[in-house]
Amino acid sequence: MSHSDVEQLTRIVTERAAALVLYARQWLDGASADDAVQEALVALLAQREPPRNPTAWMYRAVRNAAIDAARATERRRRREQSVARERGSWFVLEPDARLDAELAEQALRRLSPQHREIVVLRIWGDLAFAEIAEVTQLSISTVHDRYKAALGELRRVLEKPCPTKTN
Repeated sequence: MSHSDVEQLTRIVTERAAALVLYARQWLDGASADDAVQEALVALLAQREPPRNPTAWMYRAVRNAAIDAARATERRRRREQSVARERGSWFVLEPDARLDAELAEQALRRLSPQHREIVVLRIWGDLAFAEIAEVTQLSISTVHDRYKAALGELRRVLEKPCPTKTN
């Protein structure tokens, strides 16, 4: 494609950018709609020869990109929901357990992501501190310090006296 073709196509898209984004928003939210327009522009500029009708081509490309992105988002949402349903609880409630499984899971969720990751790797993953350091790309001493801090946070939450129920 010649330099003048690229300039002409860029001008056409620039003049219609707002309308193209609005068109993409039929399927997508704001940022994703902008991405669909950008994707279509890149595809347009990658053509060997400019399309016969660049305006119609862009609308078609934006439509296709938006529909594809919306489908991908919906598939990801369904997959995440399915995994969440199948995951179940982190803790198994046993009749003679001294620890309330629901309370323990809530306490674990309150940890920072960095602390929670280390606790899960250590307790449920049964990894040594050196292995956790390798996974997280942290030093062993940092992993150990974070693990101790996380256990301290969990202990504080789990050892709080439960409020007594009044009837």
